[in-house]
Amino acid sequence: MQTDLTARVVPVLIAAAAVLSVSALTGGRVPAASSAAAYDLWTADQLVKPGNLGNYGNHTASIQRRQPGAPPESHTGFSHILMFTGGEGSFIVGGEIVDGPDGKKVIRGGDTHQVKIGEVYHIPINVPHQVVPSAGTIVTYFASNINVERP
Repeated sequence: MQTDLTARVVPVLIAAAAVLSVSALTGGRVPAASSAAAYDLWTADQLVKPGNLGNYGNHTASIQRRQPGAPPESHTGFSHILMFTGGEGSFIVGGEIVDGPDGKKVIRGGDTHQVKIGEVYHIPINVPHQVVPSAGTIVTYFASNINVERP
């Protein structure tokens, strides 16, 4: 029961923290949201179905789904806050993206973590990361992409 509650409440708290941190960075100005509401609430049902939850100018919120074989990625224009909401597998972060023996991109030298529902990661810009679901499974996660101004 506690794990189920945590998995449902924590994503909303993370999203709120992201908005507050962006507000602090922008001098208290929070960019206009895609909705006209004073705030957004995402239900537990929304947190397990992939799709866009909102676009807020300098940050977004969505539920992502990864199947086995999904390639690694890194981003130059935004950082991530990720929280796993379903599935099983591993999460590789750090290292570098290289060509694997079969020509597919892989991460070399990263840290591998077991996917744990409710765990939260902050992934800065340019940091390679990859969700690797166990065979026959799908991993879902809450993602908030926070746009970063390039120097």
